[in-house]
Amino acid sequence: MMAAAVLAAGIIFPDWAAFTPEKARGEIPALLAEAEKGVGAVEESDSEGFDALCRRLNDAVRPLWDAWGMVGHLSSVMNTDEWRKVKEELQPRLVEFSLRVGQSRKIYDAARKLLAGGSLDSDPMRRRIVEKMVQGAEKSGVALEGAKKDRFNEINQRLAKLGMEFSDSVLDATKAFKFEKDGKIYTIDDANYPETMKHCPDREVRERLLRARSTRAVDNAPRIAEMLSLRAELASLLGYGNYAELSLSSKCAPSVSAVMEMIDELDGATEKIAAEEDAELGENLKPWDRAYAAERLRERKYSYSEEELKKFFEFEDVLAGLFRIAGFLFDIEIVELNGASRPSVWHDDVRFFEVREKGAAIAHFYIDPYVRPGLKRGGAWMNEFRNRRTAADGGKVLPLALLALNQPVPDADGKCFLPFREVETLFHEFGHALQCMLTRVDEEDAAGINLVEWDAVEVASQFMENWCLDDRTGIKVPDELKRKVLAARNFRAASACRRQLAFGKVDMMLHSRPCGDPDALKREIFVHFGFDMIPEDAFLCSFTHIFAGGYAAGYYGYKWAEVMSADCYGAFEEAGLADDAAVRSIGAKYRETVLALGGSMSAYDVFRKFRGRKPGIDALLRQQGLK
Repeated sequence: MMAAAVLAAGIIFPDWAAFTPEKARGEIPALLAEAEKGVGAVEESDSEGFDALCRRLNDAVRPLWDAWGMVGHLSSVMNTDEWRKVKEELQPRLVEFSLRVGQSRKIYDAARKLLAGGSLDSDPMRRRIVEKMVQGAEKSGVALEGAKKDRFNEINQRLAKLGMEFSDSVLDATKAFKFEKDGKIYTIDDANYPETMKHCPDREVRERLLRARSTRAVDNAPRIAEMLSLRAELASLLGYGNYAELSLSSKCAPSVSAVMEMIDELDGATEKIAAEEDAELGENLKPWDRAYAAERLRERKYSYSEEELKKFFEFEDVLAGLFRIAGFLFDIEIVELNGASRPSVWHDDVRFFEVREKGAAIAHFYIDPYVRPGLKRGGAWMNEFRNRRTAADGGKVLPLALLALNQPVPDADGKCFLPFREVETLFHEFGHALQCMLTRVDEEDAAGINLVEWDAVEVASQFMENWCLDDRTGIKVPDELKRKVLAARNFRAASACRRQLAFGKVDMMLHSRPCGDPDALKREIFVHFGFDMIPEDAFLCSFTHIFAGGYAAGYYGYKWAEVMSADCYGAFEEAGLADDAAVRSIGAKYRETVLALGGSMSAYDVFRKFRGRKPGIDALLRQQGLK
């Protein structure tokens, strides 16, 4: 029923062009009814075993979640009023259905019976899938009854609505601001704001932009208070002391105290160095001066400018270089499909690629590269639209990934020159896509990123950032300039680290203890970590990661994963980065562990399979010049 396009090879892809808001409004209720019917059949079945439970359940709900995934994606990249209305209308019904499945006592009991029966003892991956299924049901309130269950469901509906409103408010506030001076229009979107703050010599422009960016979406303040209260109540209903404990129950980090210990350890390692970095910038700087002063200092220290560097990173060259290094490391080939070979896309900018191994297709992905103010949400992300699995007929269903970026639009000559941070972002998001696409796991519940703990999901993405300037990309940066860039990569590394630590600590404290004034807590922590803010700063009101993006009580995961990621790259350093054979050998091992095993075992166990030991902090401190 869902809009789909079939290529000559027989592979089915979403028909984005045909999937209109009207079509979604008409199809999803019917898909919901079919899913409800399918789940009911699983509940009433007398059949036992993994296939009868897990695979039949996946088959029952997959068409619905595929269609809803299209709605969510289009709401992120083509955010029209029509798509907003569709999402607002349908989301309560989808949340209700999700809760109904998660709270199915029959499915929960069947999963527990399957675990107790012993049939999974010889299949650790399937056992892990069912264990996580049981844990997920318990976190979905399966054990709640009566008024408690009703309240649990009411909270989840309300949180879903608040998160959508939070995100829309940030998008609208970003779109609404424009400042014109001397015939030039300045904006605060993710593509333009950082570059203006680093390179615009006009202090008035920088001040206006910083004030607007720092005070976006202040109408989100009451939503923040309500979300924090609701999350705490949700955790209490499930028997947890606070929402952070609930969040960490399915992550690598064992406890709130363990997260705080990591933050405190890195705090101590960076405090003095960051103070020295700030002293280098000069005195009497205003918040809108710091990025500009830092960029001028970096140019003086390393004798190159971002503008000079950009001209070597034209998007097509960077993309080709990314594919080249991925091919070298992991023995794959990436081919763009055009014409009749390309399925439909949601915008003319979108491109489509096939990943091949030994000549055979193993995955596909889209790239939506450019900023679309007001239509595409800020930042960059990867979504796994479809995970690898074995179909009912025994054939392999291939992974399908979506990459969305916010790069500058091409110039009059059709060229898009990337700031180096955008080069790193592209490599980062492709790292996520590689973990989705290069999995060897045939059970979709554990394939790719599925079941990878949230605080380890950034390992594969951060790992790929290390290869941006590797000679094997073929990106033609003069050797002298490349040496300067490599030397400058740790420029203000301690300050950058402390910025992430501050975000992580604010998030964890907001979700681990009662907080009467979230903004006051933010200010206290930001001051400790060296932030220079304007008095009316309202950063939390645009902190979509934790209030609309799934990182609640999980933002620390960026640093947690960075430790593991740096240690992964350390294996290549130890083998010798100049030794092609050694790098290929380590690359093959990394591909067959970190990228191939997905969530079939815990992320720590996957890491130990690759490195032969548990992760350590030394590689991160060494690589960032902090040790």
